[in-house]
Amino acid sequence: MKLDQRQAHYVLEALVARRKVAVRHIREILKERDREIAALRRRLGELESLGAGLAAGAAARAAQTAGRVRRRLSPRVRALRRQQGQYMGLVRRLEAREKARVSAVREKKGLSAAIKLASRLRRS
Repeated sequence: MKLDQRQAHYVLEALVARRKVAVRHIREILKERDREIAALRRRLGELESLGAGLAAGAAARAAQTAGRVRRRLSPRVRALRRQQGQYMGLVRRLEAREKARVSAVREKKGLSAAIKLASRLRRS
């Protein structure tokens, strides 16, 4: 249900008049709203200050790496890195006992078998 501002005001006044909602409840909700807005503003300020430092650091890194040549990855290396990322993403969410089991399978049978086991354990 969507209400415009006038409708919401009417409904709120009617509820207060019928004693379904107390004025103190409305004041509490408005105070909570103000506290939430203040918390969001503080968090936004923190994020903005972090972003300013990161932007300056990124510019410095870009200046340092401007002369470097970036090598292309071979398809084999790219596939191995993708597989490694998949493995790490699956194992990260497992419990310690399951991680040990998956690690042992990786040592014994390889990365593909470990990924299969980890995805099976995650589903159960």
